[in-house]
Amino acid sequence: MTTSASIDRDPTRLRQALRLVLRRYGRQIRRRPLLSMGALVLPGLGDVLIVYAPPLIVVRLLVAFARGERLTARELTPYVLAFAGLWLAGEIVWRFAGAFIARAEIRGMQSLYVEAMDELLAKDISFFHDNFAGSLTKRSLGYARRFEDVFDVLSFQVVANILPLGFVAVVLWTYSPFLILTLIGMLAATVIFVFPLIRRRQRLVDIRETASNVLAGHVADSIANAESVRAFAREPDEARVHALNVKDYSSKTLRSWDYQNFRVDTITAPMYVLTNTLGLIIALATGARTGAGLEAVFVTFSYYASVTRVMWEFNRIYRNLESAITEAAQFAELLLDGPRVVDISTPQIFAPAHFGVEVRNVNFRYSPGQPLLFERFSLKVDPGIKLGLVGRSGGGKTTLTRLLLRFVDPENGAIFVGEQRIDQVPQSALRDVIGYVPQDPAMFHRTIADNIRFGRPSATDAEVRHAARLAHAAEFIEALPSAYETLVGERGVKLSGGQRQRVAIARAILKNAPILILDEATSSLDSESEALIQEALWTLMADRTAIVIAHRLSTVRRMDKLVVLEHGRIIEQGPHDLLLAKGGIYASLWSHQSGGFLASSESASANAAVS
Repeated sequence: MTTSASIDRDPTRLRQALRLVLRRYGRQIRRRPLLSMGALVLPGLGDVLIVYAPPLIVVRLLVAFARGERLTARELTPYVLAFAGLWLAGEIVWRFAGAFIARAEIRGMQSLYVEAMDELLAKDISFFHDNFAGSLTKRSLGYARRFEDVFDVLSFQVVANILPLGFVAVVLWTYSPFLILTLIGMLAATVIFVFPLIRRRQRLVDIRETASNVLAGHVADSIANAESVRAFAREPDEARVHALNVKDYSSKTLRSWDYQNFRVDTITAPMYVLTNTLGLIIALATGARTGAGLEAVFVTFSYYASVTRVMWEFNRIYRNLESAITEAAQFAELLLDGPRVVDISTPQIFAPAHFGVEVRNVNFRYSPGQPLLFERFSLKVDPGIKLGLVGRSGGGKTTLTRLLLRFVDPENGAIFVGEQRIDQVPQSALRDVIGYVPQDPAMFHRTIADNIRFGRPSATDAEVRHAARLAHAAEFIEALPSAYETLVGERGVKLSGGQRQRVAIARAILKNAPILILDEATSSLDSESEALIQEALWTLMADRTAIVIAHRLSTVRRMDKLVVLEHGRIIEQGPHDLLLAKGGIYASLWSHQSGGFLASSESASANAAVS
């Protein structure tokens, strides 16, 4: 299992992932221009009406009072009404802004949640073998959820500070152009000084998020394997690893926070003080020169304090934005490498002439550094033939079925179903015609009925129950308190291995596909259970092309053809009796084994004795 901690993170990939997040988030904003425009602009407009316009009214009153004018209630009323009207208008604008923001964010998150799931479902099987399920879950949910945080920062803290700057510029310009030039210049200088530090801190935050994913992945892994942890009394070991992961995450988090506090803030805090001091000096000089001292000083101080608070809050604003984008980039980085198994741009319509299978001159290895498992490998399975694949572990039996299902692709050669290359047709169309029962069947944390119906989602309840009876799963299902509505637990942990396999066989029966692959489909069944379902399996394989993998050779003795694989090569092939007569590897393996579910016709008729 590959973990984030085991990889030396490539800064180039991180930058690519960050850019991908920004593009994807930007696409959500552009997709709804009117909604996004209202969500981004209205907060700034609301701030102008609440924060920046009222001081202009207050300063008029202060100037009048400074001159010794005694204003009557009638003279004060327009000022009070204007002050209240501006503030009330700002509050109304903010209520509309909140509605726009909420709708922009929820629709963006909806799209991103769906997009993340679509991206994961498009990945090939090896991708899921190389990543923790818990880490993938955290990354994919964070990718969508963090859009809310990014949009909040843009709406409430970035655009809401930039938009009023135009209003401030117009007002301050009337007092002195130097006021606005100084303000903008100091803001720009702060950004220039801080930017190199931001890039360094981005790296620290990425390291922190990587540690967070390792922490989440280990927790999910321990929970998923709780039974094994208890069986081997490894609770202290798992707790120790968890404590180490927590310590690692905490230290990396503190390091990124300290960098912000002692490096970034040592730049922003002095610049904040210096900017306001320069503004006060210029305002005093302007007031002395023009005679508008109180008005210039009050407005300058009010506006400078409001605008430059972005420097003081830079730590919080940046940390929120950085944390959100970096977490989203953890998922986006997974998207930089496309799936290894993809449909061609213009796939053919899958209309096989028959349901025979042919593997022709195939070369395959799991990774470039490994030797070839299959080299110019060829195998033909005629329509309706029942083929048994046998041999020692590691010979390539399961790999052959994975190639047929297009979970992986060969380096060279081709695989045909009904005289059509399977890499030229849609993967979904190919898999629609294949019923697959693996050695360790995957169960969803749903009801038993849902797990069986997964073979054909449109199936009725009656069809689900009929498939369960054929697979001899109905006996244990109907004995459960909730029967078919029983939740099976994560990965089916509430069912025994044999029960899971019977549910998987029922799923394949319900699918009723013309090609059937059984990969040690009854390895978890006891002899009595095997005998119970043998007739159903023969019925299931009738008039179908079947490929059956088994280590127990009695499981496949009645197959039309047996193929013995050894290190990716066909060593022997033929029917059971012929291979026994040859006295080769198959005969040697057979001499050490007995039993199985695919009984001979004679033994099947005699109460389904082992074949």
